[in-house]
Amino acid sequence: MFSQEIALELERVLNYPRIKDKNRLTESSIKSFLNELLDVALLADDLDEVSRVEQDATDNIFLACSLETHADYLVSEDPHLRKIKYFYGTQIVGLDDFQKIIGL
Repeated sequence: MFSQEIALELERVLNYPRIKDKNRLTESSIKSFLNELLDVALLADDLDEVSRVEQDATDNIFLACSLETHADYLVSEDPHLRKIKYFYGTQIVGLDDFQKIIGL
């Protein structure tokens, strides 16, 4: 699941110099990636407001999306989200843990 708010947050994060440089991203490649993602993702609209993460309020949109969609997992490397562990039935895990869960 995805939302316009998540797309904006993802764009902001992908433009961090350390992420952009490490992954050799350009403005064009970021825009292209986001457009492709928006084309294939299921979009969640009219998300309820969640204010669980005080340290970084932009993280709350991911919790709102997981709540709205009754997600089993929220995969994130964000430390603010990871320390929550569970949010209304959604398990919050890192990529390595999620890959183990699904057998990769």
